[in-house]
Amino acid sequence: MLDRGKIAVLSMFALAIVAAAFAWWWNFRRSERCLAFYGSEAAALIRTAPLVEILEIDPADGKAIVKRIDISQAPGLLNARAALLDDASFDWNAPPAATTATVTRMVRFAAGEREVLLRFAAGQQALEVIPQGKIATLDPKTSSGWKQFLERYP
Repeated sequence: MLDRGKIAVLSMFALAIVAAAFAWWWNFRRSERCLAFYGSEAAALIRTAPLVEILEIDPADGKAIVKRIDISQAPGLLNARAALLDDASFDWNAPPAATTATVTRMVRFAAGEREVLLRFAAGQQALEVIPQGKIATLDPKTSSGWKQFLERYP
C-alpha cells in the first residue's frame, strides 16, 4: 500500500516527466523552420562548432579570403548562435533578398572538415547559406544584433 510520502514522490516524478516532454516539444517546435532551412548537419554546426570565424573576402574577385578573425570565444556568441536557430529570428513571410553577393564578410562555423558559411546583408536583413545559396529574411532585431556583433571585430 502506498503512503502519502510515496504518492508525493511518484507525483513529483510524473510531473518531471511531463515537464521534460513539454520542454522538448516546445524547443523542437521553436526551431522547426530553421532546421528545414539549414538542414540538420548545418544546424548542428551552428549550435556546436568549436571554431567560429569571420572571413573577410577580397571584393575584387569575391572568393579569396584576405583575413580570418577567430571569434570562437567571443562574448555573446552563444546567444548569437541561438538566435540563428530560433524561428522567431526570421521573417518567414517576407520575400528573401535576391542576393547578398556584395557583402565581403562571412561567418564560418567549422568542426574538422565540416563547415557552414553564412553571409549577412544587414541592409537587406538577409542571411545566405553558402554555397547552397539559400536566403532567408531576418527579423529587424536579429539582423541589427548580428550587424553590431560583427562590427565589434574590424
